Amino acid sequence: MWIDIFPRDVPAPPPVDIKPRQPVSYELRVTIWNTEDVVLDDVNPLTGEMSSDIYVKSWVKGLEHDKQETDVHFNSLTGEGNFNWRFVFRFDYLPTEREVSVRRRPGPFALEEAEFRQPAVLVLQVWDYDRISANDFLGIALLSLPHPQPLPPALTSVPWFPTLTQP
Repeated sequence: MWIDIFPRDVPAPPPVDIKPRQPVSYELRVTIWNTEDVVLDDVNPLTGEMSSDIYVKSWVKGLEHDKQETDVHFNSLTGEGNFNWRFVFRFDYLPTEREVSVRRRPGPFALEEAEFRQPAVLVLQVWDYDRISANDFLGIALLSLPHPQPLPPALTSVPWFPTLTQP
């Protein structure tokens, strides 16, 4: 609660609208063209050559149910993968708070949806595809959507970020 005090000789201003801000619907489009210097994780038992079967997995934090994957670039001997893959993420965003707004049920027995807010972060993961065993995690890049890294003047597109190992 607050109280406003106004002088008598000036008319009172209109009431202040204190309704919560409504999120705005956005669509984020991400194109994966190439990867390079990806860790070579597999060993060919016959030749002893190192290779990786590279694919990229991506999602916006808070929207883990909307994970998307590229196709697999098989048998990369140099850590280079060639794609031409597009991810399209649709989400509700609160620009003033710089957060993604997600409406979902908080638990399996909840009857109504609740609003959850997360910082707007794009997650990009590089994986090694394995036919028989579980796929191997190779690296991750987290891109803050409200504060992307500035591009150097010579570049016209964002290069792949150095990968980090999972803790």
